[in-house]
Amino acid sequence: MPVAIIGAGPYGLSLAAHLAAQKIAHRVFGRPMQFWSQVAAAGGLRYLKSYCFGTNLSSPTPGFSFADYSQPRGLETFEPCSISDFADYGHWFQQNNVPWVEQTEAIRVERQTDGFLVTLADGEQFSAAALVVATGLSCFARVPPAFASVSPKLAIHTSQVDVFSSYRGLRIAVIGAGQSALEAAALLKEAGAEPQLLVRGHAITWHHRVLQNRSLWRQLRSPITGLGTGPKAWALTRFPGAMHRVPAPWRTRFVATHLSAAGAWWLRERIEKVVPIEFCTTVVAAREESRGLILKLRHSQEGRERDLKVDRVIAGSGYAVDVNRLDFLDLNLRSAIQRLGSAAKLDHHFQSSVPGLHFIGPASAMSFGPLFRFVVGAEYSVRVVTARLRHLDRLRHAV
Repeated sequence: MPVAIIGAGPYGLSLAAHLAAQKIAHRVFGRPMQFWSQVAAAGGLRYLKSYCFGTNLSSPTPGFSFADYSQPRGLETFEPCSISDFADYGHWFQQNNVPWVEQTEAIRVERQTDGFLVTLADGEQFSAAALVVATGLSCFARVPPAFASVSPKLAIHTSQVDVFSSYRGLRIAVIGAGQSALEAAALLKEAGAEPQLLVRGHAITWHHRVLQNRSLWRQLRSPITGLGTGPKAWALTRFPGAMHRVPAPWRTRFVATHLSAAGAWWLRERIEKVVPIEFCTTVVAAREESRGLILKLRHSQEGRERDLKVDRVIAGSGYAVDVNRLDFLDLNLRSAIQRLGSAAKLDHHFQSSVPGLHFIGPASAMSFGPLFRFVVGAEYSVRVVTARLRHLDRLRHAV
């Protein structure tokens, strides 16, 4: 029986490439780089917040890094790197390393005595010896609860924007102070919309530009890593498995607070004195009215409330990993998965409490640390999971 990989983003494609190199039978499902392609297709100047060298898909053979793709094409090889270029890089990687991706969905996975029964959208069913969930972020987009009762067409997550130019002339409330909210506000303004940023805190944190050529002292004091700069980033990238050994209460708090909301340096001039910002403000309720929304805003410092009428809301409110949102997993299977909060609790092989069921990518961050919320965590993840599946494959063939 093959291994089933659900998801054809950076983690899923990387794992498939490594399994193929080890001659481990597998099938991988999904549209390659779907999340990143959709983000890029929305238009505008959209960039990765990570460095080029920290956004590599993992290949068992050299020559397939993001820089290997970008340099001969005259593209940026440090920062800021275009999301469109990254999506194209992922497609190039897939075409050269994983051309067997099946561009269909796995709509149901059930547990069997010796593995899993997978049902595809076209009706095919097959048994898998092991299952790896590599669905990325798309199914975990979080919209604030104040919008739970309004039409999804009126209040969406930043990752769900189809085309920014379609908002031309509309009044848009953009919620958040992180990269996705700030970028959405800038792109809306540049597309002819009227965005207004609603920020819960009293200020926006902006990252400073990091120069490649720095003094030796500066390099030692604040090394550049695939997760950013500084000693914490260096430790997390240098010892990627270490956080798994940290007691869960401390680790989960660290994951929740490390790398808090901030904007990249190249966004600052596109936001400050360009987009109206209301600080210390929370949306406490929303109702539909006249093809738009009336938002009830609360100012945390003054304690006052007021109404704001907008045509649409776009929430840059991040992502919340929740196993229950993985609808393709049978309810009985989901119920058998032990949790850390709402995420799966994983052992040091990225395996859940259900034998043979693995999670990689952002879904593994609560067990392994913030490194795995980003593409930079793919290298360690897929090597560990490949080694584990190779071991199990040999045991099956030895029986």
